[in-house]
Amino acid sequence: MAVAGKNGKVVIGTDESKKVVGIKNWSLELSLDPLETTSLGDDWKKYITGLKEWSASSEGDYEVPVDKEGQGALQTAFLSGLTVVVKLYVDEKNYYTGEAYINSLSIEDPVDDVVSISIEFTGNGALSFETSEVGGN
Repeated sequence: MAVAGKNGKVVIGTDESKKVVGIKNWSLELSLDPLETTSLGDDWKKYITGLKEWSASSEGDYEVPVDKEGQGALQTAFLSGLTVVVKLYVDEKNYYTGEAYINSLSIEDPVDDVVSISIEFTGNGALSFETSEVGGN
């Protein structure tokens, strides 16, 4: 069954009700390094699983950070070099979560448009897929 993107959200920290306001989209990239184990005489290449990694990005409207939640938490973590817990909700109850560094935080302030923010995360360890009871039956 298809899922409408309008119900997604980005949450920083462990409190699911503290979504990052202004976010219009997010994306997630998972990758794996296959390690080749092909031997002389093999007709086909063979591989085993190597290391996995993940990264994510998000974009939206900039909100003046008035507290240590949402966009304020992102800016604080970036400036101090700390990791954050990131939750990327696909819908009301299904999400990806992991610890990440904010490796890029970009704010664009055009004269003829809304101020925007772009964030890039680099995963620090495992990413998991969770199902929450928040907002669902």
